[in-house]
Amino acid sequence: MIEPSSIENLLNTVDIVDVVGNYLPLKKSGRDFVCVCPFHNDKNPSMHVSSSKGIFHCFSCKAGGNSIKFIMDYEKLSYPEAIEKLANMYNFTLSYTTSKNEVVYDKKILENLNLHYKSLIYKNKEALDYLHQRKITDALIEKFELGWAGDNQNTLNLLQNLNIDPKEALNVGVVKQNETGLYASFINRITFPIYNHLGKIVGFGGRTISNNPAKYVNSPQSAIFDKSKLFYAYDKAKNEIFSKNEIIICEGYMDCIMLHSAGISNAVAVLGVALTEKHIPLLKRGDIKVVLCYDSDEAGVNAAFKSSKLLAQNEIDGRVVLISGEKDPADMVANGKSVELKTMLSGGVELGEFYIKTLIKTLNPKTPLETAKALENVQEFTKSLNEIVANSYTPLVASLLGLDPSSFMLGNGKFRYKRQERKPETSTPKKDLLELAILKNMLASDKFFELGKSELSADMFLSHPEIYTAVVGAKNPNNPCIRELELSDNLEIYAGLDEFKKALNILKSSFCDKAIKLLASSNDEQKYEKIAKLQNLKKQLKGI
Repeated sequence: MIEPSSIENLLNTVDIVDVVGNYLPLKKSGRDFVCVCPFHNDKNPSMHVSSSKGIFHCFSCKAGGNSIKFIMDYEKLSYPEAIEKLANMYNFTLSYTTSKNEVVYDKKILENLNLHYKSLIYKNKEALDYLHQRKITDALIEKFELGWAGDNQNTLNLLQNLNIDPKEALNVGVVKQNETGLYASFINRITFPIYNHLGKIVGFGGRTISNNPAKYVNSPQSAIFDKSKLFYAYDKAKNEIFSKNEIIICEGYMDCIMLHSAGISNAVAVLGVALTEKHIPLLKRGDIKVVLCYDSDEAGVNAAFKSSKLLAQNEIDGRVVLISGEKDPADMVANGKSVELKTMLSGGVELGEFYIKTLIKTLNPKTPLETAKALENVQEFTKSLNEIVANSYTPLVASLLGLDPSSFMLGNGKFRYKRQERKPETSTPKKDLLELAILKNMLASDKFFELGKSELSADMFLSHPEIYTAVVGAKNPNNPCIRELELSDNLEIYAGLDEFKKALNILKSSFCDKAIKLLASSNDEQKYEKIAKLQNLKKQLKGI
C-alpha cells in the first residue's frame, strides 16, 4: 500500500499544468490555462487547468480533479496505478507500507541496471553488428533502450557498487541462485527492458548472439514481473492504441520494434506465444480491437488458434493476420516490404471465424459421425459466446460442414438461426453522378468515347456497370439506359479533353480504394499482388 504522506508529497511536488501539458496542448488564459476537453466531444476549449489550485475542471462535461484524477481518466487507470504512473513520470520515489506498517522504499534497482546495460551496448561491436544487420538503427536502439548484459561478474560488481542487498536483487529478478550461489539473470545477451502499462520498468528480455540454445530468455517470475500479463512496448504504443482503438499483437521483440519503425506504432509483443487470461483486463481498457499478427508456421497458427478463442470468449473484437511468404514481420520491414505488411494488417479473418475454420480444418471430418463430432466441438465453443454472435456463425459452420443451416443450433439454443428472405428491390438505386457524367460525355463526343473505352472497364463503374456496357456496345438509342443518359440535363458536360481526363482519374482512383478494401478482407490467393498493382495505379494517377 502506498503511504498517504507519500501521495501528498507527490501532489505537492508536481505542477498539474505540466502534467496535463504532457498530454494536451494548453493555452494561457489569465492566471490559468485552457484546452479542449478530452473527456467529451469538445469543439471549444472548455477545460481549465489551475496551477495555483492544483486542479483541472471542464465547464461543459464537469470532469475535474487533481493530477492523479486526470491520469486516471485519461489513461484509464485505477487510483494506485495512476499514482505510480505520475510518480514514474517525475522520477519521484514512493514509499509503501507492508501489512505490518513497515515502510518499504524502491531503490530503482532495475532502472540502474538498465542504464548500465545501455552504456555497454556501444562497446560491444558484435552486438551492434547483429542489430544493424537486422536493420535496427541507432535511433531504434535509443528509443527502445536496447543494451548489453556482459559476463556474470560484470552485473554482480555493479550490484555490489550500488550496495544492493542480494535478497533485494533476487526479489526483482536481477539475479538467480543455485547451489553454488548467485549469478546474473542475463549473461552475454542483448537486453530489452520491459515496462508495465504504467511505464515502470519491471524486467528484461535477453537475446543471445552466440550458439546458446535458449535464443531468448525473460526475467524470472517475481512479485513485479509476470510475463503472462505483460506486453512488450505497451508503454510506447499506448497512446496510439487508444487513438486508433486498435492494438496489434505480434510474437517477439524484434517484430514489435520493426513494426514501430515502419510507422505501425500501436504494436506490442507477447512475452510468450499465446495470450493468457491475465492479458484480458489490459485489453478491455477502452473499446479497442485486437489484431493478432502471428507467423504462419505451426507455432504461430497454434498461438492464434488459442488466442482467438480466448478473445472471442471475453467479447473482445478483432481479427487474425497470419504472415505468409516471409519469416516474420521484422523481416518484411527489413526487406522494404512495409507497404505489403500494412496491407496484410488491414485485412485478416475475424477472431471467431478464424477459430471455427481452424478447428474444423484440424478435425478434418470425413464421415457423418466425424461431422457430428466436429459440430459438437463448434457448439461447445459457441456456448461461451454472446447468443447473437454465436448465431452469426451458423452460415459459416453450415458451409464448412456441408449441413443445412436449419438442422442445428449454436450458442445456448435460445435462438435459432433463420435465413431472412430477400425482399424484391423496390427502392430506386442510388445514382453516381460522376459515373453518369462520364458516360454522357462519352455519348456526346467521339474523342471522349474512344478514350473512355480504352481506359475504363465495366467493373470500375460500381453503381452503373450496365450503363457502361450499353454505351460501349452498340449505342442503341432504344436502350433505356442510353435514353436516360441522353435526357439527363443535370450532368456536367466537360469543356475539353483535360477535364474529361481529370474525371477519369477521379473515377479510377475511387475504384482502386474500394477494390483494395474488398481485396484486403477477401480469401483471394493473389490478393496481395492485385493490391500492389492497384496501389501502383493510384500512384500513377497522382503523378507519383
